[in-house]
Amino acid sequence: MSISLHPDTPQARTAPSAAAAGVVPGEAAGRGIRTRLFTKYVALFVAVVAIALLANGLFEVFFYYREHKAALIRVQHEQAEAAAAKIGQFVKEIESQLGWTTQLPWSAGSIEQRRFDAQRLLRQVPAVTELAQVDATGKERLRVSRLAMDAIDSGIDLSADPKFTEAVAHKVYYGPVYFRRESEPYMTLALAGARKDAGVSIAEVNLKLIWDVVSQIKVGEHGHAYVVGPEGRLIAHPDISLVLRNTDMSGLAQVRAAQAGGGTLSDALPEARNIQGQKVLTTSAPIEPLHWTMLVELPVEEAYAALYASLQRLAIVLLAASIFAVLAGIFLARRMVGPIQALRSGAERIGGGDFSQRISIKTGDELEGLADQFNDMGARLQESYADLEKRVELRTAELSETLEQQTATSEVLEVISSSPGELAPVFYKMLENATRVCGASFGVMNLWDGESFTIAADYNVPAAIAASRKDVEIRPRPNSALAEVVRTREVVHVHDVRNTPAYLAGGPAVRAISDVAGARTIVVPMLKENELIGTIAVYRKEVRPFADKQIALVENFTKQAVIAIENARLLKQLRERTTELSQSLDNLRTAQDRLIQTEKLASLGQLTAGIAHEIKNPLNFVNNFSSVSTELIDELNQALQSASLDGKTKEEVDELTGMLRSNLEKVVQHGKRADSIVRNMLLHSRAGSGEHRPSDINAIVEESLNLAYHGARAERPAFNVTLEREFDPGAGMVDVYPQEIARVLLNLISNGFYAAAKRKESATDGFEPTLNAATKNLGDKVEIRIRDNGTGIPPEVKAKLFNPFFTTKPAGEGTGLGLSMSHDIVVKQHGGTIDVNTTPGVFTEFIITLPRQMAADDTPGGKN
Repeated sequence: MSISLHPDTPQARTAPSAAAAGVVPGEAAGRGIRTRLFTKYVALFVAVVAIALLANGLFEVFFYYREHKAALIRVQHEQAEAAAAKIGQFVKEIESQLGWTTQLPWSAGSIEQRRFDAQRLLRQVPAVTELAQVDATGKERLRVSRLAMDAIDSGIDLSADPKFTEAVAHKVYYGPVYFRRESEPYMTLALAGARKDAGVSIAEVNLKLIWDVVSQIKVGEHGHAYVVGPEGRLIAHPDISLVLRNTDMSGLAQVRAAQAGGGTLSDALPEARNIQGQKVLTTSAPIEPLHWTMLVELPVEEAYAALYASLQRLAIVLLAASIFAVLAGIFLARRMVGPIQALRSGAERIGGGDFSQRISIKTGDELEGLADQFNDMGARLQESYADLEKRVELRTAELSETLEQQTATSEVLEVISSSPGELAPVFYKMLENATRVCGASFGVMNLWDGESFTIAADYNVPAAIAASRKDVEIRPRPNSALAEVVRTREVVHVHDVRNTPAYLAGGPAVRAISDVAGARTIVVPMLKENELIGTIAVYRKEVRPFADKQIALVENFTKQAVIAIENARLLKQLRERTTELSQSLDNLRTAQDRLIQTEKLASLGQLTAGIAHEIKNPLNFVNNFSSVSTELIDELNQALQSASLDGKTKEEVDELTGMLRSNLEKVVQHGKRADSIVRNMLLHSRAGSGEHRPSDINAIVEESLNLAYHGARAERPAFNVTLEREFDPGAGMVDVYPQEIARVLLNLISNGFYAAAKRKESATDGFEPTLNAATKNLGDKVEIRIRDNGTGIPPEVKAKLFNPFFTTKPAGEGTGLGLSMSHDIVVKQHGGTIDVNTTPGVFTEFIITLPRQMAADDTPGGKN
């Protein structure tokens, strides 16, 4: 490394005199500064590296500790919640299945049906090993078991047993855990029926699944999970021997904390110890509705093992980095201090105004390049110092002017974008910015209609001129600037208004502008494809020409004004056209709905009238004479009893009269069916019945579900379906005809039962018929959904679903009027909607939307 100063510099020339005095200039100061720099750089480098590494390590350890602990607790809590949910779901599913055995009331003929249901429950729920059914007096009537013989009417009195009394009092009873033959845990689950005479079903449940769940939970290497009861007794633990010994865990701090907090630990207990006395991190989750608690524990040593290892690595890294920082600081300080001293001396001389000095540093790195740049800078400063101030001032003025113009343009664009379709603020902002940037006094924007100009906007115009020109048409005078723009469609730059022919000719408008406001103006045309739209004019009060950049800026404003005018016109046309199209579409839809409704009602009215006149009277004759003929057969039999007939003849007569009676009964039966069809058609043709009133929609749906279900069970005793209810409490009261809406719901629910039963006939053993009824509050409307998992509806059938007399049921099972009447009741009578969503072979869902308040014309007979 070589460092030197050029010998012809002033500092070099003063060196001999200083040497004669025995002191080299700057040597003592440089040596002291070199010492301070060297020590400072070494200490600073070491301190920066050490502090940075230490701070980073401490922050990392701190946040890693928090995140690691939080992650451990979160994982343990998720494991506890998942296991608790699984156990709770296991018990809830058994309780749900057990509920079906309490539906029927006790009677002499129901014991076999109950035994059949109980055996089916044991097949469907493997966890239930024994089921006993007790009547309302507490006598055991039936017991079905996997481990013992079935017993019927054993008569065992359980009226004082807690599993009967608690179940009757609270509808459900969960017994304590016990063990059979000290091998597997069991509990007693008793459920009382909703009816008083339904009795209680008592199931013995194998809880082996709970032990399986607890045993499969992996909590680190040495952690585990376990379940305790409300009293703190151990129910499930990977070590089954602890459970068999009926271990009491209530003395553990984590168990007490979980039970005191409702079964939930919000954080870990750092000082908690497990039953072996080992420190552990613990989380828990409640198991509802059993009031059990699931706890998960992980030893503290295992939990923080990764943290301890991280601290050891951090200490090693800090030690190695500190040693490296000391060595690197010493090396770098030695390399930097010498060249820095030379650069410092050279900078002092340049700062003192000596631009001829040169610095010589031979280090082969950036410091040498920096010295060369210092030398080049000195040479350039010598060359440009004379005219530097002038060039800086000129450049600053140019940049300020350019910035001002760009700012003015951006402000106009911002007003255009923020005021779509509004021209007044855009024109005002254009005039304001054009006047300010051009150094003018005021500005005016005129619009051209082909014959004259009108003022569209003005800025800072003197009040006298503004008042005289307001709402006045301006016709261009010969030889005026406006006339020149109309003729040439080009920019007109008037240097002095008072020297123009229009002023000299005595034009009042031109003389007013000149005498009142100024002597100079620009007139710039606004063009659209060479078509004159208007002009922008800015005025100065002094005689001073405008620069070309200023004229170009105003021209740019005119282009933006033309675009704004065109956008406003297009936006206005678009809004008008959109309004027209929207109105036309609404009118078309209204007319289409009215036409469809009119045609359908007309067709249905004609059909109903024909049926009423052509079928009703003959059908009444058939029904009446069939009944009379049956009575005549009875009279004939009585008359023949007194006649002397041989045995064979009497037998033949009895056979013939029996056949005749059977035929007449079939005629009566089918006549009544035909009469029912006619009545349904007549019901279909009228708008409604009964009185509309505010009704609880949830209650109507619930009542319809129960009626449909019990009706189906009465018709087919083997029929069974799972009913799901999702009622929104906010659905509340709705103004409806309750009987009509109930007819609609009964029809849809019965169709859902029919479809689910049909799918059950052809499905595998795993299929369970299900029907879901749900309500939802939509503000001024209420939504009802009826969904079944039946056979679904093909697309070709869905298109004709609401047509009168259309049905897919076999002959004799449907009239085809149910969905048609439902549609008329919901849509015509109540002003609502009914839609269907279906997937063939998967599900069908009917969606009914009813207004909360019926319209004034939504009354029977109110719609044509």
